[in-house]
Amino acid sequence: MTRNIVVIGAGIVGAACAARLVMAGERVTIIDRVGPGDSCSFGNAGGLSPSISFPLATPGMYRQIPGWLLDPDGPLVLSWKHLPAAAPWLARFLREGLPARSEEAAKGVRAMMRETFEDYEPLFEFARAKSLIHRVGQIYVFSTEEGFAKEEGAIRVRRELGFAQEILDADALRQHEPDLAPIFKRGVLLPTHGHCSNPQRLVQLLVEACVAAGARFERDSVVGIEIDGQGAKVSGTTSSYRADHVVLAGGIWSNDLIRPFGASVPLESHRGYHIQVPYGGVRPTRNVAWSEMKTLATPMDGGIRIAGTAEMAGVEPPPTARRFELLRQLGRQIYPALDTTAASEWMGHRPCTPDSLPVLGAVRGAPRIICAFGHGHIGLSGAAYTGRVIQQVVAGTADQEELKRFSHDRFN
Repeated sequence: MTRNIVVIGAGIVGAACAARLVMAGERVTIIDRVGPGDSCSFGNAGGLSPSISFPLATPGMYRQIPGWLLDPDGPLVLSWKHLPAAAPWLARFLREGLPARSEEAAKGVRAMMRETFEDYEPLFEFARAKSLIHRVGQIYVFSTEEGFAKEEGAIRVRRELGFAQEILDADALRQHEPDLAPIFKRGVLLPTHGHCSNPQRLVQLLVEACVAAGARFERDSVVGIEIDGQGAKVSGTTSSYRADHVVLAGGIWSNDLIRPFGASVPLESHRGYHIQVPYGGVRPTRNVAWSEMKTLATPMDGGIRIAGTAEMAGVEPPPTARRFELLRQLGRQIYPALDTTAASEWMGHRPCTPDSLPVLGAVRGAPRIICAFGHGHIGLSGAAYTGRVIQQVVAGTADQEELKRFSHDRFN
């Protein structure tokens, strides 16, 4: 039976869901207030990382948070004006760092990430986007022995889980990335990782392939969803749309659409920043992550993208100029020959839950509305899994036991 599906959101998650649904023979309408890939998906660091195995909240992290919050140049920055609004989320985040809860979240992260490329393969084929995908590995680099020592637990877990990795000394690092600064003396190569050299274009190709297969893309701002005997009605500022099911992939703004149904998710924007530097004297070959500073450098189609840090300041304030300058400084510390003079700048809103797991599955009491949001820092890597699962939810074939860990009810 063919169903009418409205997908709200044309970022990488919405595009992956729409593509899977179109491939399964459903009639799909994709709605977004901006063009495909023009919002949060435009600016991510491009990493495709199947061996990511931990949520952000882990045992012992609470000891680091005060230092980060008090350091204006740290990897996590909190606007004190935003503290009253962010406090409930931060309290939940600390709770999710308890050992039992963190380990349960880690199981969800691993389930979502482990088969990143396998889940993406039919989507890459459908969108004819394979030229954007580079399976050349990823390197974590360390500027201090203390930083490398903190990674040893993750190295052990990856080994136990069977993920390939190679420990690199200073000479081996330069063999892989000759332009790296001499401050980096240790590294970990993850050969099964890769990156997308143009995430926005990947989203555009997915949406274009959906449209070519019969889907519609509508530029509209959704203001509400109603459920009646005939299905669902999605109201936009310019039109309304009928559907059998609504897939909500609206990122940080998704709560506004599910609150009328008695559902709400602790969702906070971790404002992400990047600069992109035209190619010149530096030419990295793969995604490089400076572990201590939570900063990534990725070779993109238009230059080197330096991305990282998380800022909690809400969705309304403009970008913080200091964050861009910090990325310029960090980029030059990673690659001393990097000329950041002509760098472009971007800021966007990562939709983060306290346990780092997205919200997937039907809304309790309103099963025609299906959640697909809250991917936080791992949206690009986790989108293909999400698309596969959401198509199964619509078809009624999803593993309900697997979905429990992603349900919005877990926060009640």
